[in-house]
Amino acid sequence: MAQLTLNVGSNANDGTGDTLRDAMIKVNTNFTEIYASPGVDGTTISVTGNEIRAVRTNDDLVFSPAGAGSVVFPALTIEGNNIIGTRSNEDINLVPAGTGNVIFGAIQIEGTTLSSTDSSTININEGLVVDGSMTVSGSTTFQGAINAGTGSTVGNITLANGSITDSSGAISFGNENLTTTGTMTAASGSTFGNLTLADGSITDSSGAISFGNENLSTTGTMTAATGSTIGNLTLANGSITDSSGAISFGDENLSTTGTLVVGNVTLSSGSIIDSSGAISFGNENLSTTGTISAETNSTIGNLTLADGSITDSSGAISFGNENLSTTGTLVVGNVTLSSGSIIDSSGAISFGNENLTSTGTINSGTGSTIGNLTLANGSITDSGGSISFGNENLSTTGTMTVGTLTMASGSITDSSGEISFGNDNLTTTGTLDVSGLSTLGALTVTGAMTFTSGGVTVDNLSFNDNIISSSSNADIRLTPGGTGAVIVNNLTIDDNINITDNHIKATASNSDLILSPSGTGQVVMAKADINSGAIDGTTIGTGTAAAGTFTTLTVTQALTLEGITIDDNTVKTNSSNANLELSGNGSGGVTISGFTFPTSDGTSGQFIKTDGSGNLSFATAGATLNHSDLADATTTVASSATSTLNQFDKTVYRSVKLFISIVDATNSRFEIVEANVTHDGTNAFISTFGSTTNYTDGLCVFSADISGDNVRVRVTNISDASTVFKLQRIAIDI
Repeated sequence: MAQLTLNVGSNANDGTGDTLRDAMIKVNTNFTEIYASPGVDGTTISVTGNEIRAVRTNDDLVFSPAGAGSVVFPALTIEGNNIIGTRSNEDINLVPAGTGNVIFGAIQIEGTTLSSTDSSTININEGLVVDGSMTVSGSTTFQGAINAGTGSTVGNITLANGSITDSSGAISFGNENLTTTGTMTAASGSTFGNLTLADGSITDSSGAISFGNENLSTTGTMTAATGSTIGNLTLANGSITDSSGAISFGDENLSTTGTLVVGNVTLSSGSIIDSSGAISFGNENLSTTGTISAETNSTIGNLTLADGSITDSSGAISFGNENLSTTGTLVVGNVTLSSGSIIDSSGAISFGNENLTSTGTINSGTGSTIGNLTLANGSITDSGGSISFGNENLSTTGTMTVGTLTMASGSITDSSGEISFGNDNLTTTGTLDVSGLSTLGALTVTGAMTFTSGGVTVDNLSFNDNIISSSSNADIRLTPGGTGAVIVNNLTIDDNINITDNHIKATASNSDLILSPSGTGQVVMAKADINSGAIDGTTIGTGTAAAGTFTTLTVTQALTLEGITIDDNTVKTNSSNANLELSGNGSGGVTISGFTFPTSDGTSGQFIKTDGSGNLSFATAGATLNHSDLADATTTVASSATSTLNQFDKTVYRSVKLFISIVDATNSRFEIVEANVTHDGTNAFISTFGSTTNYTDGLCVFSADISGDNVRVRVTNISDASTVFKLQRIAIDI
């Protein structure tokens, strides 16, 4: 199709050009022709000047001929995986720019140097012929046989028929002779001069050296490495040891199973003897003319001497810091202590097996016993149980008389007759005070009875302080006689409910007051008055619930209806993340402020519209915005420094279109301009157009870059005056 040209008329707006409709028809026809023809898709390939590049991140740039065709350049043809030179006898040169190299896979060619880019070994798997000289600077390993011509040299080594010689003279190996300045290995029985080397021996024909399996003899000096052995002896740095244990001599220690003489002292098995007689120490005896010093816990016969004590293994003597014990007699001043007695020569003290006499005061520790009696702090007790006398209590199995009272087994009697207390009966003409916990069987009280402390148990009831309790699992019943009543002025039940006068209330913070009947029972209230509201005598829900008639319901506090709360002008759900649902009955809908909402959902992408009469319904938009995001913003730039006007996430959006209004109120300058921004993941690109301004030039310069994951639109004002930017943005996602 031939290109259709728009008629713009002779002059602006003179009416001689194409109508807007005719012009748009021509535009659409031209665009249809363009899109119908193969061409360059600007979203995938960019052609700028002499540069052709892929636009999308990480895309290949593919040249794909049709059928058997090829990609042809002036002197090259790319056909399949072949690069073919098309001009006769010309080379194909791969020439990198600057310091770049030619790289095939991991093989790099830099000038005349071949190397590996990943530091791995370069393998030549077929035969290699080098016609010139080869120089190897690193180590070389040959897995197979090496063939070299006679007279070949390896370093200082010359290999020739029948000889290996070193130019330095260190090695010379000819038909029968071998010389070396290093280490030599030879077969058993080899001879070197007068020496014969065989398995297990080195012998010298002159007899100067003889070294066999276990013996070494030499007429000279012998030097051996540390750890060398001579018979049972091992010689190492700082020690001589005998494998039998007879000798051990290290840096500071010497041991031997024989006799050791040090000066005048002879040390042998079981004795230490000084030739001067100053020391004699045999199996069990020690004698010395000097002082004996011994470590703590040293023993002398049966005695053990330790820090602060001398003890006898037989138990006859024990002497510690403060204590001395002995199985013999101990005399301390006038007092003789022997088995079973303590006797004072003055006669003041005599203490034998069971008897103690003293002319002074006897002091005894708590828990001391005298016959069957035990004396302890605050008590005297009899092991037979006949007497028990503590801080406040006294018990005896006999008869005890206190004044006119006689206490005997099973009775308390008063000689005056005022008190008589036998097995089951108690009589008194006075007052009876019971301070502890008492158990009374059948009790008749004609006058007042006072229990001071400790509580009283009557049958299954216990009275203690202000608490009345029953025995295990027993009920407490208050049952008046005849027409009598149980009257409680102030009653608290289970610490949660209080009944005072005619008032029942919950006492626990924020707790409900629940009236719950049993089984099919009901909560029956003859008349109900809720917060002074009149619902007296009104049936609300019977066996068959019926509608009730109510006047206006006023709630002064927040009203909770199962899952929602109504408070002031707020209606909200109570459960976390629960929806607030308003639903009409049947085909009925929900009307809010005169607007009636649809009773069912529309389809994906639809929007809600009104018919002008308050009826809302779903409709389909003329355009969808599934891949774009609309936003607006205002930014003030107070100087000419480059600042960020707007930014977007490069991982979310590919491109944005900006409509920007610019106001420099200080200089009365105004501008509106459009900007398109895109990016390739690494670089950002921006173009501006359509500027309309009252100034000679644009009020700022726009640029774009990438910082982190954000594409930034940057502005630089032409003046330092504070400039306000208001924009609308259309962002298109990746």
